[in-house]
Amino acid sequence: MRDYLKIADSPLMLFLVSFTLLVVAGQSLFFIRRAWKEGAKIGIETALMKKSMINSAIFSVVPSLPILIMLVILSNSLGRYFIWLRLSVVGSAAYESMAANIAATSVGLSGFGDPNFNLEAFSTVMYVMTFGIVWGIIFNIFFMKSLDKFSKKMKAAKNNFVPVFSAALFMGILGLMSSPHITNFGNIPALTAYISSAIMVLICSKLAKGTRFKAIDDFSLPIGMIFGMAMAIVTTNLIG
Repeated sequence: MRDYLKIADSPLMLFLVSFTLLVVAGQSLFFIRRAWKEGAKIGIETALMKKSMINSAIFSVVPSLPILIMLVILSNSLGRYFIWLRLSVVGSAAYESMAANIAATSVGLSGFGDPNFNLEAFSTVMYVMTFGIVWGIIFNIFFMKSLDKFSKKMKAAKNNFVPVFSAALFMGILGLMSSPHITNFGNIPALTAYISSAIMVLICSKLAKGTRFKAIDDFSLPIGMIFGMAMAIVTTNLIG
């Protein structure tokens, strides 16, 4: 049933993914070079620019940990290369897992981890992941400037619209992704992972506030994810 991995892990897929990632990496290097030249032009010290680059690189490690975890999880079902592309360019850990599950259930499977996952499901997942996320980019091209003006106007008015609206959007997305798991009382490992990871995030937050190690709060998400997965494994073994 896993013959589709011959395509997913094929040299052609590796070439296509690598080519795309090289283009994206080239763009990043191009803009870094332009930014460095512009910084020197306006008189920013070289030592300060180097320090900024090093700090940016260090702080990018923390947000990357959940992505690496999701890469390992999704690679088992979707192959090594396509998910590498998705999580390296415009995708995110939360979106890719949600899109993969939606696509898999649309072809009659229980999710992307279903043992009957096949080539049809893999192709559907690829299309859903790609076309599902492209609309945000298109929106930004045509409407981001107007949205930015509106946001600045609301902030200048000194009301709570922007923070309340942002919080509402975040809670809506969180509820959408969480509801299938916390309402499925038959899936004990999923409930265990969800609850235990949430508890661990709260513990990390409390430790960060009560100690000098404020960085614990920054690592709370990956720590919570790892702890949740570990508890799901334990629960699965306990209930057989």
